[in-house]
Amino acid sequence: MNGPPLTPALWAAAFAPVATLFALVASGRVRTQRAAAVVLVVTAALGLTAFRAGPAVLLLAAGKGLWLGAWILLVVWPALLLYRLAEVGGLERIGKVFVSILPRRRENLLIVSWLFPAFIQGVAGFGTPIAVAAPLLVAMGWSRTRAVVYPLIGYHWAVTFGSMGSSFYMASLTAHLSPGQQVRFAVLAASVLGVNCLLSGALVLFMDGRWTGLREGGRVLVLAGVPMAVTQVVTAYIVPAVASLAAGATGFLAVFAMAARHRRRQRAAAPVGIGAAGAAAGRVREGTAVAGAGPPGPDRAPVAEADDVHPAQLLSPYLYLLALALPVFLVPASRAWVRAHLLLALDFPATATGWGWATEAAPQYTPVALLGHPGSYISLACLLGYLTYRWVGLWGATNGRAVLRKWARSLPRASTSIVQLAVVATILIDTGMVAVLARGITGATGEAFPLLSPVVGAMGSFMTGSTTSANALFSSLQTQVAGLLDIAPEVLLTGQTVGGNVGNSVAPVIILIGVTAVGVPDQVSRILRISLVPCAVLLAGVSAMVLVLSRLVHP
Repeated sequence: MNGPPLTPALWAAAFAPVATLFALVASGRVRTQRAAAVVLVVTAALGLTAFRAGPAVLLLAAGKGLWLGAWILLVVWPALLLYRLAEVGGLERIGKVFVSILPRRRENLLIVSWLFPAFIQGVAGFGTPIAVAAPLLVAMGWSRTRAVVYPLIGYHWAVTFGSMGSSFYMASLTAHLSPGQQVRFAVLAASVLGVNCLLSGALVLFMDGRWTGLREGGRVLVLAGVPMAVTQVVTAYIVPAVASLAAGATGFLAVFAMAARHRRRQRAAAPVGIGAAGAAAGRVREGTAVAGAGPPGPDRAPVAEADDVHPAQLLSPYLYLLALALPVFLVPASRAWVRAHLLLALDFPATATGWGWATEAAPQYTPVALLGHPGSYISLACLLGYLTYRWVGLWGATNGRAVLRKWARSLPRASTSIVQLAVVATILIDTGMVAVLARGITGATGEAFPLLSPVVGAMGSFMTGSTTSANALFSSLQTQVAGLLDIAPEVLLTGQTVGGNVGNSVAPVIILIGVTAVGVPDQVSRILRISLVPCAVLLAGVSAMVLVLSRLVHP
């Protein structure tokens, strides 16, 4: 047998954990920690009974989930420490730096929620961009809830070619594409993601200020978004691994050009006698006033007064993160070396269920490369940032032990949920539940499958919190369906990976990383509900584009 039979009852059983997780989290009545525990029990029980997975299969799957959860926590914990360090430096002052880059409040919103996290995603994924960007938005004056929602929507377009192209390569390798097919897949996926780049930026602006928001941020959306989209396509054709990183860098260059032009205009308009210093002070005051946009509320961070601290000193932990990671990951030789040395990993044997669903042995399952893991670079950035803060006087009389205690107290609640959901994901995979879900969708849709191809990808990312994992699960399925329907496999793989990117924005694991980073771990359900509509818009757009491509691109 190649797996469990595709019956309505078994398909419903496979869908039950997904439905349960979504219902509990979206309801807002059950904390994420309890919801994850309930879903874990449901998944394990169904695995033992309906899917005939013996105790050994479940234990080994759970072991994979625990290790996967540990991998994610090694990103989350240092990111939380980075947040606590930024608190010492003054989140309000850091926010003031970002809020005064350009003259309009929502232009700066796009920089931090749309451009900056996409740039970070080029190097480090698995929620790192959300953990970095959300606290900055709080410092700029946005509520903690929206500080998580905006980058979730804004950054998704950079995921497939982020993390040095891990999601893209997982899809193309799992689907066994030829070199020519891989190039075409890269161009198609980058093109669809380019459209989503502009659409996601527009959605962030619309969510924050409706049509006024679009008018205020439209200049950055066009002048930075179009070059980013074009750069991603061109770079994906040449070197997919750095397509997101190159796109983000292009966006920053566009923003820097706009900021330079704005400064020149301010200097030209400054009254005689004020000079550059007076114009600069005016910029700080203007940016601070715009950031407030009304009196501070209970979830709105106040904006500090200007001081003599240089912006580079305030932002030093974030600048160190980029300065440390970029040189290593941009060079293919160094990137390959750090990923192949000083590895921590576990070996898992092959398993098989009573239905004949086989999972191959996994030697060195999801290795932690000590020199190539995002958490290593965030930790080192924290250390260097701490030393810099002490050197320039930002640390002052701060009690270091108190900072560490505050950081440690924030770890357990979210950590438990992340690990539980990781275990749920690996049990779903190893018991064959995910395969049954995908086969059922394929059989029910037939010729209309291109419309639902992105939905399959989104479902995988929702469950696992990773487009890379979703592509590992479903890329071979998408290729098989493409052969049956006489569709170019690159088209359905495009739907798979871009849909996975959208699903990432509502994945409870990723949301947990964001809410933990800003200190509101009980807001997962609220953020999920807010994110559903913009994600539905994005997913509908992807489905339409994949359907058109399935008619235009031939095998």
